[in-house]
Amino acid sequence: MPVKGQTFKNYSVEFKLQAVKMYLDQGMGYNRVTRELDLISSSYIRRWVKNYRELGIEGLRERRGRRKMTTEVALKLK
Repeated sequence: MPVKGQTFKNYSVEFKLQAVKMYLDQGMGYNRVTRELDLISSSYIRRWVKNYRELGIEGLRERRGRRKMTTEVALKLK
């Protein structure tokens, strides 16, 4: 359970994609990718691979927090 004031590490889409490619293309296991990239847990890799398989590159983008409005949406609201 998170502690009050605890911060979480955010990983870039490029970093996540690198990890996913190491698993899918290079045939490395979850634990090996975790060690190679110095991650805390292999659950990150499992989640990124699952999201990548289901949603493609969009599955690796951050989905928490408030969404930024695209220009197209902003123009429709005017």
